[in-house]
Amino acid sequence: MILSYATSLVAIAATAICFIIITLMYWRSPSGPLTFKRRVIIADYCLLLLYLCCHFFRSRNDETEILCVPSILSLYLLWESFLITCTTFSNGKIYANKYALLFYNLLPLSLLTPQMIYAANGHIYHFQNYDQVMQALNQAIPMEAYMRIAFVAGIIFCMLLMIVEILHQQIKYKQQIIEDKGDIRGVARRNTLYLGTGILLVTITIGQFIPTITFHAILKIGIIFTVIAITRFYVNLHKHIKKLESHSYNRGKTIKEKIDQWLDQEPFPLSNTELTMEKTAASIGIPTMALSYYIYEFAGKTFLSWQSECRMLRCRELLKDNNKNISEIAYECGYSDLAAMSKAFKKRFGVAPTVYRKKLSGEKGQ
Repeated sequence: MILSYATSLVAIAATAICFIIITLMYWRSPSGPLTFKRRVIIADYCLLLLYLCCHFFRSRNDETEILCVPSILSLYLLWESFLITCTTFSNGKIYANKYALLFYNLLPLSLLTPQMIYAANGHIYHFQNYDQVMQALNQAIPMEAYMRIAFVAGIIFCMLLMIVEILHQQIKYKQQIIEDKGDIRGVARRNTLYLGTGILLVTITIGQFIPTITFHAILKIGIIFTVIAITRFYVNLHKHIKKLESHSYNRGKTIKEKIDQWLDQEPFPLSNTELTMEKTAASIGIPTMALSYYIYEFAGKTFLSWQSECRMLRCRELLKDNNKNISEIAYECGYSDLAAMSKAFKKRFGVAPTVYRKKLSGEKGQ
């Protein structure tokens, strides 16, 4: 028991210290495209602290308790946070699909409801070993035991789907960067971090079925080393971002300033539809790695979607000039014809270019 509480206390202390370091570092960072990602990282640390405290502050030692509802619930929150983190850093939108949102949240909630009812009535099992599980199942109406098993099975099923989805996202994200001929070194380092975190979460999940103090003590030591490694990664990532965005690195201008200046050139540089990542970086005057990092991390897009967004913003700006024909604007912005530009513009802004121009003219007339 002393070993269990000692390792739990050290794990909580290590996680809290790392959490403070990350929070102070990110809180001082200026608002921008990375703000949401930073908040997701801070939320990860909060949920890990919640999971560790769930064990430490309970009067009953639930580390060795099988199928413990608070422990499994806090673990599920960690898994969902892990999924959101992987999705966010892969520039995906897991909850763009409302069915995924409903499934990953309503299914666990529906399975949790009977457990909450049992707990409110004071009728809830605490299984310290598998003999107690069998005794509960051998009762005349073992409904509570069955509901507990159903709850755990549903949570494990959701976790397995999350693993499949995370793997699919990372493979797709890496393939996008390879096709865009971007720099994949950051992705490789992050995938190593994801792998280590995933293995740790799987080990914690297995721990819900192993009622031995020794296993959980070793697990807490693993959590300590993992948290320290993750914190080092995020600290180095933050330093790398500051370096890329520093004026000294780019001889007086940040990467964003150099890209914005390049996009303001005449003729519009993205009218050339044959630009690759390397050619674009060379034209701007920055390393390919820096442009790749800016597009995927700061803008949160792929190279092609970033090009499309820049073209759309250029189109919207040029539509303010009534002296320019819309077809001319389409060719100037890199579209093969007016139909292609109209389709992309309507998808991005919700209205056709002609309607948008009329709206601007009407506002000027007033």
